[in-house]
Amino acid sequence: MWKSFKAKARGVRQLTFPEWLMLVEAWWVLLGFYLVLSRVSYERLNSATSKTANENARASSDLDAAQRLSQLVGIAARLHLLPMTCLVKAFTLKWKLGRLGIPAELSIGANKTSSRIHAHAWVEIMGQAIGESEANIGTFKVFKPSERSIP
Repeated sequence: MWKSFKAKARGVRQLTFPEWLMLVEAWWVLLGFYLVLSRVSYERLNSATSKTANENARASSDLDAAQRLSQLVGIAARLHLLPMTCLVKAFTLKWKLGRLGIPAELSIGANKTSSRIHAHAWVEIMGQAIGESEANIGTFKVFKPSERSIP
C-alpha cells in the first residue's frame, strides 16, 4: 500500500505552497461531489456549480491556470482513497474554475463500440477541453443540456 501511495504522489514535491493549498482543497471538494452525486440531480448540481462570470473572451493566462488546476485536481483524485470518476473530477474542476471567475462548461459524451457503451465527462472553456486530448474527446458524441427548467 505504501509503495502504491508513493507512486501516486510522484511529482507532488515540486508544488508551490499555493498549489499545495489548491490540492488539499481539491481533495476535499472531490470527496464532497463524490458523496453528493448519488443524492442530487445532474441539473441541480450543474446549476449549483455554474457561477455567473464574465463571458468575454478569456485570456491565455486563464486557460493556462485552468490547465494547471486540472492537473492539481487529477493529482488529488489519484491520492484519494475512493475511486474518483471523470464526472466527479469534472464537477470539481468546474466549481474551482467558477471560484476563480473563469466560466466553464461541463460536457458529457458517449460512444459505442461493438461490445460496450463508454461515457466520459470533461470541462471546456470557450470550446477547448481542459486537461483532455482532442483526440480522446473527439471520439465522444456530446449530450446537449436539457432545456427544461429546474424546479
